[in-house]
Order: sequence, then C-alpha cells, then structure tokens
Amino acid sequence: MHALGGAAHVLLFAGLAWLLERSLPPTRRGWVPWVGLAILSAGAEGLQTLVGRSAEWSDWFYGLGGAACICATGRWRGGLRWIPALLLCLFPPIWELAMVQMEASAFPVLAQPGSFWADRGWTLNGVEFAVSGEEGFNLRRTSDAPPIFYPGLFRAPARRDWRGIQAMQVDLFWPESLPAVFAVRVDDRPGNPPYAERFQKEFVVAPGWNAVRISAAEIAHAAGGRPLRLDQVRQWGVFLVSDIPFDYFLVGTVRLEMQEEKP
Repeated sequence: MHALGGAAHVLLFAGLAWLLERSLPPTRRGWVPWVGLAILSAGAEGLQTLVGRSAEWSDWFYGLGGAACICATGRWRGGLRWIPALLLCLFPPIWELAMVQMEASAFPVLAQPGSFWADRGWTLNGVEFAVSGEEGFNLRRTSDAPPIFYPGLFRAPARRDWRGIQAMQVDLFWPESLPAVFAVRVDDRPGNPPYAERFQKEFVVAPGWNAVRISAAEIAHAAGGRPLRLDQVRQWGVFLVSDIPFDYFLVGTVRLEMQEEKP
C-alpha cells in the first residue's frame, strides 16, 4: 500500500502539472508551475497532521518528481512527456521490495534500530515513535489524544517461518520509577485473533534496561493451549499492559535465537 501510494503521488502531480501547463502561456510554463506544485505538495503533507495522519517526506518527493517529469519536458511531443513519470512510478515498489528483502536477510533479527528498514511496516497503537541506532524505538504516548489501552507496536514479519527457534529476546527500557507489566504477542492467524487463539506472555520490567527472553516451548502454544503454527507467523508485537501514565519507553533490538544445526 505504501508503494501504491507513492506511485499515486507521482501520477497525481504529473496530471496536475499537465493540466496547469495547458492553461498557461508558453512563457510561464516550466519552473513556474513546478514551484507552485512543490508548495502545494508540501502544504498537503503538512495538513495531514491535522487529521491524524503523519507527513511523509517520501510522498512530497514523489509529488515533486511527478510534477518535474512534466514541467521539464515541455519540448517533448505529446504522450512522450509521460514516459519519465511512468518510469518514476516504478521506484516506490522497487524501494519497498528492497526494504522487505533487507528485513528478510536480517532474520532471525526481527527489529533492528539503525537499519534502513527499521521504521517501516509498523502498526502503532496509542503511540508515536522515532527510531535511532543509539536509543532504539522511542515510543511516546500519542499527543492530544485520550489514553489508549495496551499502547505498543506490532509488525508482520518478512519471514513467517519461525520453525527451529530456541527463544525470542526483546530489549526494553522502562524509564519510570515503579515496575510495569508488558506483554509480547505472536499471532499465527490473520486479523485480530482473540486471546485464546494467539500466544501472549506478560512479564514485569524494572526501571532501566530489561532483557526479556521467552523460550520456544512457551511460544509454541496459543493461550488456549492449541499448537501455534510457527511456520505461519502473521504478526508479533510488544505492548504495555499496565494502565499507568508514562512519557515514553524504549524497545531495542528484537531477535530470535535459532537452534544449532546438528552436523
């Protein structure tokens, strides 16, 4: 969906540039409409923050690029002016596929602050986050919003086959003075399966950094007791269970420990 959104921005602003240039005299074409559309693209991204969406630099770039493909080819004939825009439409899916491939190559690492793919593909619940190689994933309660139960982050892994794991390790930093209860969740079914149909383990974290290790024997069964399909993992996540106020918490590297292959 992110790749399709990028391609749509290219075509949308290429179309706007096409229509705008047809309504302008030849002396006002080229840079003049491009600058206007660049301002429009930036304004559109900025307004998204007022309706609960985040501004995306990549969308602004794609809009800028789509307009440039038309504005810079004024001397080309007819439909030939659309060739650069169509070629630029290929860049978003190529980029997204590259991110997925990087994540798959990093397996058994599931989340790696500082990597190219670190901030892509997350579903956030009640938090907004920033990523850095030093701190990790910095999750802050969503500003100007009522408290939401179970704030945290969730991800569909690039590699769904977790067979052969020995354990799952999650690094968590809790800055408050009192301990808190967190949970790790693993789904092998699409959507939002009920508690009994997913794996979920709760644990207490102390102030400071905590290294949480969950054995494969635990992950192998859903809360209701049925065997979990570790060859079809759909989603995993980390979230705060305690209903207590907080400013932020950090999630570091999340990795799977694999069983050693027998010679």
